[in-house]
Amino acid sequence: MQPQPGQVGRYIGVGVKRMSDQNHNKAITKRLASAVHYQQVLDVIADSVQHFDEVNVATSLHRLAKLQPNTGSNQCSALVYTPQFQQLVAAIKRLLHRFEAQAVSNTMWAFATLAYYPEGDLLDQIASHAISIMPTFRPQATSNTLWAYAKLAYAPSPAMLKASADQLERDLAKSVPQDISNTLWAFATLRHYPGRSLMAGAAAQAIITIQRFKPQEIANTLWAYATLAQDPGPGLLDAMAAQMVDRIAQFRPQAVSNSLWAYAKLGYNPGREMLDVAARKASHMLHQYTSQEIANTLWSLATLEHHPGVQMLDLAAHQIVRRIEQFSPQDIANSVWAFAKIYHYPSCDLLQAAAHYCLRHWHRFKPQEVANMFWALAILKPGAPETWRALLDKLALVPAASFDEADQHQIFQAYLLLEGQGSQLGTPSVASLFPPGLLEDAATIWKQAIHRSGRMSKLQEEVSRVLWSLGVIHRTDHITMDGLFCVDIALENDRVIIEVDGPSHFAVNSRRPLGRTIGHRSMLEARGYIVRSIPYYEWNVLEGIEEQKRYASIA
Repeated sequence: MQPQPGQVGRYIGVGVKRMSDQNHNKAITKRLASAVHYQQVLDVIADSVQHFDEVNVATSLHRLAKLQPNTGSNQCSALVYTPQFQQLVAAIKRLLHRFEAQAVSNTMWAFATLAYYPEGDLLDQIASHAISIMPTFRPQATSNTLWAYAKLAYAPSPAMLKASADQLERDLAKSVPQDISNTLWAFATLRHYPGRSLMAGAAAQAIITIQRFKPQEIANTLWAYATLAQDPGPGLLDAMAAQMVDRIAQFRPQAVSNSLWAYAKLGYNPGREMLDVAARKASHMLHQYTSQEIANTLWSLATLEHHPGVQMLDLAAHQIVRRIEQFSPQDIANSVWAFAKIYHYPSCDLLQAAAHYCLRHWHRFKPQEVANMFWALAILKPGAPETWRALLDKLALVPAASFDEADQHQIFQAYLLLEGQGSQLGTPSVASLFPPGLLEDAATIWKQAIHRSGRMSKLQEEVSRVLWSLGVIHRTDHITMDGLFCVDIALENDRVIIEVDGPSHFAVNSRRPLGRTIGHRSMLEARGYIVRSIPYYEWNVLEGIEEQKRYASIA
């Protein structure tokens, strides 16, 4: 029977075909989500890619990245060379205008995880689309998208970076540790400073959620602040140090090394307990550390002037000698510099091995690394004369203008140390082989620094007052006749010197003098001065002027 007028219905808005397409796309998504092997995903793409919607495309990419065969870190997946993957890329270009925030995030995450570097301007197109829908991004989507760009070593437009930073700042209260860590790591990797407001807000949110940070997230966050030269404040730095103390067993070598590097770069000492547990962790796992991780750990502890213990240092020296060709020039220079800074003479033949490495790879050493090597080797006493002659022959080939003032200062100190050591041994000094032009420039820099160095400490003033009360004539902050040294106190005949050694002359966690303290004393003694030391830890326990007088008269 035919329907009567008024009994005929109609489809509202969605045609039968569109409803059928939606159901088909949902079925495709379900098949993709249930796949347990990448080949299943490739099969779905081969069968149905021409019918894919934007969700199918993003889901396919995400599942391929999740299920890809293990090809090793940062290696391009073989999946990106398959016809199906290329069909997916074509589908992205066709459907990008319909992508929602999660699809953008999943797509970028998959590209980065598969180590796929799109040709043309696809990454810029994705960024442009992301900007247009940025208010719909949740913290995870924003942070993952930024992480992916950084992982691909591709800096999106300033507009994209600003839009992402603004969106994340609005969403900080909803951000979890992974969002904070990924975001900061991405900005730091891209060498983009997102603004003080976001950096400070991220630090505040990190303090609130600190208990939920994973070890790698702690390390990445610290690394990011240090790389961007942004001090997050003692609140976050202390909170993260406390987490390292409590959970050091969960930290991998890279996380330990990067965290230490960050504290050193920020110039913030996280406390003896944290540095001790990090050093102990390294002692047990140095064989698992990469060359860069060993070098960064040594450099960081030395920069923070924390002595990690003889055992850890000797184990590190052994690993360096055993794997020396795996180390870069910077790693070698930083490692040897660290031994000299905290003044530990390695138990194995590290110094000779490092010197020979320097000779073999001289063309790869930067001027700063050369200066660090020369200073460190001279502080820790010279090697064989023929080794020094070979090094100085190489140095003569480097234009003096290549070295900045800090480098020249170090090189001149190496010269003074070698000259003094030759005098003490009564043998010709290899110091005479230093390039004259470089030496002249370096001497000027050295003497200028000496004339700027005189500032009396409170401890020095106290010692001086006691000496005057004993009738001892002396001068404070005295520059020696040759203009090469500024000494704390010089007695009347100028040959007896008293060095008032405050805390900065020693490791922060022990009474071991630092390399610069030993070096200064050695240079003076080599030139015939009688050097007496008054360390702060002995002076500070004296009770009253009479005890101070007795101590000073003996010293």
